[in-house]
Amino acid sequence: MNIITQLIGWASIAHLVTDFIYYLDIKIPQKPFQCNLCMGWWISLFPLVYQYSADGFLYAAITGVLSELIWRIINRL
Repeated sequence: MNIITQLIGWASIAHLVTDFIYYLDIKIPQKPFQCNLCMGWWISLFPLVYQYSADGFLYAAITGVLSELIWRIINRL
């Protein structure tokens, strides 16, 4: 699987999970559960580090930023 496809996929999953938790309206900490950047990092961190070793940390950071970018683009519409 292409790394770009994986990063976009993990970012999309993080965004969907964050939106789902946000709309449940339960009392949980805002970070990392209602923050796209944080959720993107934590959701993708372990699978990407397992698959790509040390480079997985960088890929997880990119995933968090992509998730935040998805959130900003959607809220602009």
